[in-house]
Amino acid sequence: MRTLYSVRLEGVATNPAAPVEYLLLILERAEPRMRHALLRRAGVPDAVYEAAARHPDPHARRLVAVSGHAPAEIRALLADDPDPDVRRSLAAIPEHRQPRRPLPMDVVLRLAADPDPRVRDAVLDRDLPDGVRAALAADPDARVRRGVLRTWPDPPEEIVDAALDDPDPEVRRAAVVLAARRRPEAAAALLAAGDADTVARVPLDAGQAAALCRDGRVGVREAVAANASVPPGLLEVLARDPERAVRLAAAANPGLPPGLVAVLADDPEHDVRLEVSLRPELTEEQRAAIDYRVGPEDHLRPPGWFWDRLDDLDLMRRYATSAHTGLRRFAAYSPHLPPDLVARLAGDEDFVVRLLLSEKHPDPPGELLLSVALESPFITRLDRTGHPNFPCAGLARLAESDDPVARTLALRDPELPVRAVERLSRDEEPGVRAAAARDARLPESRLLELLDDPDAAGSAARNPGLPVPAMKRILYDAAIL
Repeated sequence: MRTLYSVRLEGVATNPAAPVEYLLLILERAEPRMRHALLRRAGVPDAVYEAAARHPDPHARRLVAVSGHAPAEIRALLADDPDPDVRRSLAAIPEHRQPRRPLPMDVVLRLAADPDPRVRDAVLDRDLPDGVRAALAADPDARVRRGVLRTWPDPPEEIVDAALDDPDPEVRRAAVVLAARRRPEAAAALLAAGDADTVARVPLDAGQAAALCRDGRVGVREAVAANASVPPGLLEVLARDPERAVRLAAAANPGLPPGLVAVLADDPEHDVRLEVSLRPELTEEQRAAIDYRVGPEDHLRPPGWFWDRLDDLDLMRRYATSAHTGLRRFAAYSPHLPPDLVARLAGDEDFVVRLLLSEKHPDPPGELLLSVALESPFITRLDRTGHPNFPCAGLARLAESDDPVARTLALRDPELPVRAVERLSRDEEPGVRAAAARDARLPESRLLELLDDPDAAGSAARNPGLPVPAMKRILYDAAIL
């Protein structure tokens, strides 16, 4: 149960100015939620990580294992932890994905030889020597053998061939898909059974494709229509299939002949016409002739081939300058856009284009980040306000805004007067008061008052300007001292 006492204590646990001895007491004596708050944040002193790595609660040790902030030498100690869940957490990629230093290879190799198969499976997402992967391909646990095939981009042929005879059907299925890249006939059994995933992913000869086109299951015909190896003659059949899902898949097939593109451009279903309008070979005039629309609520995902061409600047330029909103959205996914295209898309009339650009580009304009934060209807609207380009200067003008989020952003302005900070700490919106309670400029007297505000007490306790005696009182009230 969250009480005012516990909310304050959680705030102290995340306070960067809290004395190490207080943090150690919270780690030792507080409930698990407090330890979670403490160990998930950045800036935890190494002494606290060391104590957490020895903590009797395995959950505390797991938090150290997955921390992107804990020193590698402390995390490495957990490779011998008695709890396999702790070792599995260590084997997995840290949740922040930016640890100070990666685990030493000798530690990774120990995890790859761990007695628990869940640990051996988790370590497969790391960079491993091919010899280690080859050994794990013969692991006694089928989950590990499947994981090897899942994570090894191009395993040797002998590894794949051995997996084709694996006793586990899922291992065999994964091996078939890999083998079919080199030997299409290897997938014959799964294709004959109408395995839709296999049908969509492996090369099909004319006879296989024709047989599958006659399958009564919509999902199988849809998978055939999505397969780039299907001959044009069979695409003719699929493009006229009575099921919308099949025609939609055909509309995205990169091998669709121009004549069938024209047929599907007049399809009675809007989403089929929209899919056709996104084809890369069309001219702007051809796109404009298609009856399609892209609304703010439409979720468009680029085709699979697109992700390998994000650095194709000729393609990105063509997409970024297109009249088609969907293509401009696709271009906004690229982190490689040059400054002129970034500037162009930053002023796009479509909010989703601007949103994607702010999320995907490493160097978005500051005004774009601000406008997205102010305009976005999504809960993620403040996610990019921590970007170095986010403009803090001048935000004081938002302190009187009708939008509580804008008033919160005003607190980021280093020139915001102290009286404005104090006024915002009395705002009618709890979120604004809580943000003001974290502001180091807040007068101490007002900060201490906010410790009694249920909506702002936790933030006040996080404020680095909170006097140490006040922190001590919070620990005393929570029976930590």
